[in-house]
Amino acid sequence: MDKRRITINDIAEHSGVSRSTVSLVLQGHPRIPQATGDKVRRSMAELGYTYNRAAANLRRQTSQAIGLIVNDLRNPFFAELTSAIQARVENEGYFVYLVESGEDLDRQERLLQSLVEHGVAGLVVCPATATPGDAFDRQLAAGIPLCLAVRPHPDQRIDYAGSDNYGGALMATRHLVEAGHRRIAFLGGQQENPVRVDRLAGYFSALQGGGIPFDPALVTDSRPTLHSGADDLKTVLALAQPPTALLCYNDYVAIGVMHALRCNGLVPGEDIAVVGFDGMPETAVTFPPLSTVELHGQAVGERAAELLLARIADPSRSPARHVEQATLIARSSSAPQRTTAPGDGDRTGLPKRR
Repeated sequence: MDKRRITINDIAEHSGVSRSTVSLVLQGHPRIPQATGDKVRRSMAELGYTYNRAAANLRRQTSQAIGLIVNDLRNPFFAELTSAIQARVENEGYFVYLVESGEDLDRQERLLQSLVEHGVAGLVVCPATATPGDAFDRQLAAGIPLCLAVRPHPDQRIDYAGSDNYGGALMATRHLVEAGHRRIAFLGGQQENPVRVDRLAGYFSALQGGGIPFDPALVTDSRPTLHSGADDLKTVLALAQPPTALLCYNDYVAIGVMHALRCNGLVPGEDIAVVGFDGMPETAVTFPPLSTVELHGQAVGERAAELLLARIADPSRSPARHVEQATLIARSSSAPQRTTAPGDGDRTGLPKRR
């Protein structure tokens, strides 16, 4: 038999069941007994049949594809988020189209349009920095189920799942204040990024609560990378009163900062305290182990997937918002403020470089 022309009728004849039974097996219908399903699938394998799901979706006007747009595929946080979303939607018979915006608004718009043109059943979007308030009007008008993740967005019509960035930064900064630090810098993140805005707000609140004046010279902004952390560190170390502690926008920045500290003859956790953000698994094995604010990317991804699935099932329900609580993981990179003997440091209290 010509394998390129195998049909459902051929499968039905070969397995000794009706055409409708074969169709239900292909759809994964729960009414089909396990033994019958196994018999049909054996016939499919023996005849070399491949199910054309795209054609079936077109006939039924449905899709099993979910579109997922993330900002940076290299960031382990987004890898964790993606894995959780994929696992959750697969349980409901969906698969994921994963694409990266690279923080480019034009690219994000093209990706949105392309995924809709490919007939996805819904979208999970981690908005790029500076995404405008009307960015998703076209998708909403077309009735495309949509959930935003990780970064807050002003459009209250859309479901959202993210982490408590304000609370996380508040905890991290308080941790440094309680360790005796008064010169605490905030390094990295782009100015228009709503996640950075929330983290800075938590940082400000903790300083205020500790009676510490805010010094704008201790705050830098940059696109967060390993290299940007080193550049931002150079900026704050050049101050007349450099910091004794660093709260970094994310773990990537923090890891770059710890390397740069050593290049400057300073020991992370001894000369300067360092705290990151995201909770990357790698933070447990840096030297020293990096203190970090864990944002629970898996839980956020699972919740985003659940919100989208609920929107697909009931397009008219009220928008929902879920914020996952952050957790501070304190390790040796954020040790208490080091005290220096007379002559062992400069007038700022920062130990001399080795």
